Amino acid sequence: MVNTAGRAGSPAVHRATRILGELAMHDEPLNVSELSRRVQVPKSSLSDICKVLVDGGMLSRGLDGGLRLGPGITRIARGLVGGSRLLEVFPRICAGARELDGRTVVLAVLRDLDAAYVAVRPGDRPLSLTLKPGMRLPAWSTGTGRALLSALPVDVVERMHSGPVPESPSGHRFRLKDLTAAVTLAQSRGYASSAELGEMSLTGTAALVEGLHGCIAAVGSIADGTRSDEPSPADDSVPIRALAARLATAIRD
Repeated sequence: MVNTAGRAGSPAVHRATRILGELAMHDEPLNVSELSRRVQVPKSSLSDICKVLVDGGMLSRGLDGGLRLGPGITRIARGLVGGSRLLEVFPRICAGARELDGRTVVLAVLRDLDAAYVAVRPGDRPLSLTLKPGMRLPAWSTGTGRALLSALPVDVVERMHSGPVPESPSGHRFRLKDLTAAVTLAQSRGYASSAELGEMSLTGTAALVEGLHGCIAAVGSIADGTRSDEPSPADDSVPIRALAARLATAIRD
């Protein structure tokens, strides 16, 4: 069992946090026994906590007893996207983007110096890194992150990165001049790419979702950077910019 001794706050709150975090990592429902094993919480305690979360709409329980995140999570998550309906419309708009069929598509917001992923439409091809909502990667080293930074004046981006910056998971060296050049290029052409970095052997092509208030969001297409048959960033830019425009229209309607 995970030792919670010495932690501030209620043990039940810590356990509820672990339960929600574990379910967020899985698309399929989990039964009480499996969830208890994964989060290392006794089944009796877990059942009590889950009942409260189900009653509050944070979890939903299927007819077979399987637990998954509930509709209340979406209401809370709206705060991440400026109170908009972006998370609700993302699956539907992605499904209509036929040019991106089979591709992994992500929605991210800028959080400090990170691209924080809030929604993921998995693709058909496995990637070296399984992207999940809640993950954060350095904005400077990802195409989606660079698109997010392109919403800001270059001098602001420079000031943000004048101190310590998040390290690249792949060990790439941060160079401020390279980042400002990438942001300037993204601003001029309307999309960003990380093809030359290949963070975690991935390449991303992303565009800003315009019209949000209180947050900066971008949508990106993620590809396997080791495959020669993947579309180029220039080719990907057309459908990804169209998808960003459709998302912006959908949240205004």
